[in-house]
Amino acid sequence: MIRRAVVLFSAAGCLLAQVSFDRIVKANQEPQNWLTYSGSQMSQRYSLLNQVTPENVKNLELQWVYQARSLEKFEATSLVVDGIMYTVQAPNDVLALDAVTGRLFWSYQYVPSPAARPCCGRVNRGLAILGNTLFMGTIDAHLIALDAKKVSRCGIPPWPKRNRATP
Repeated sequence: MIRRAVVLFSAAGCLLAQVSFDRIVKANQEPQNWLTYSGSQMSQRYSLLNQVTPENVKNLELQWVYQARSLEKFEATSLVVDGIMYTVQAPNDVLALDAVTGRLFWSYQYVPSPAARPCCGRVNRGLAILGNTLFMGTIDAHLIALDAKKVSRCGIPPWPKRNRATP
């Protein structure tokens, strides 16, 4: 009986953690999360959190640093969903970090086609999330869907499929 309750509770927790379309539309009601590129549908890049004030800002201290494994520039905004920070590092790596401690949960590396010719450097513009699926547009024009809870590609094939020329 207890085992069944634990399984049901675990399943319910997974469902609650999903990022529904409704959560994205009402993202400004969850200031502890950053569910879209600009924080909310208003695209103001403004957080309603009020713990940092002009009076206490001088007391802020660095809590953790993640050492990226890329020397490329960063041009993406991280997503924060229920305590997990999802971010990218160039050229096409996805990282899931504990937002409180900086501990790496998982990483996913996509190797772009050597024929890719990005105009402005090997940078990535970031991620999007819906449900438990993270979406990343790659620098070689593919769309990758990843399971946000574990490092695995979803059942969605990369789009568009690569057309490999045969010699």
